Amino acid sequence: MSIKNGKFITFEGGEGCGKSTQSDMLHQYLLSQNIRTDLTHEVGGTIAAEKMRDILVYQDLLPMSELLQVMAARYEHVHKRIIPKLNSGVSVICDRFVDSTACYQGQEVGTDLVYELHKSLISPVMPDITFFIDIEPNIALARAWARGNNNKFESKNIEFHQKVYDKFQYISDKFPDRIVKINAADLSANEIHDIIVVMLTRKLEKTI
Repeated sequence: MSIKNGKFITFEGGEGCGKSTQSDMLHQYLLSQNIRTDLTHEVGGTIAAEKMRDILVYQDLLPMSELLQVMAARYEHVHKRIIPKLNSGVSVICDRFVDSTACYQGQEVGTDLVYELHKSLISPVMPDITFFIDIEPNIALARAWARGNNNKFESKNIEFHQKVYDKFQYISDKFPDRIVKINAADLSANEIHDIIVVMLTRKLEKTI
């Protein structure tokens, strides 16, 4: 695999789906291919954005306040880290991005508003490819809860997480050219990783 210019790759999914594991595995793989790559996450990715994350995940905010907190952290992250990396030819892997905001905060304020705000504040930064790790919430949540030290999102009831899951399904159908959905329930981490490498290679072959 080769990447001539920096690509923006994101991973999405509900709590406990394994997207963080896959983000790290892809990062290690690309580095092994001598592809300069930066691994980051949201909400966070810069010192200021990490402080905003602490407020977001541990404080009880009104829905619009929560959305604006996410957007403020993303603005910092995109302009101070993601754009500079991409402009220097470094590919960026991000664990969560705007689609997570649409599925979580979008439940209360509306999915369309999330994308409209992103377009106004963050545009033109959108992922070149997004991998949605598709696992039913009752299975994924058991993994998340087993880890302990759950934040306010992980601690929400199954009904909330089912709505998040349904939103991800809706969004993956809405943006099929960008989002690759991987039915991961019966696959090992290595099997999922192999699929991701194949799909990423195909995507790059179309864009080079």
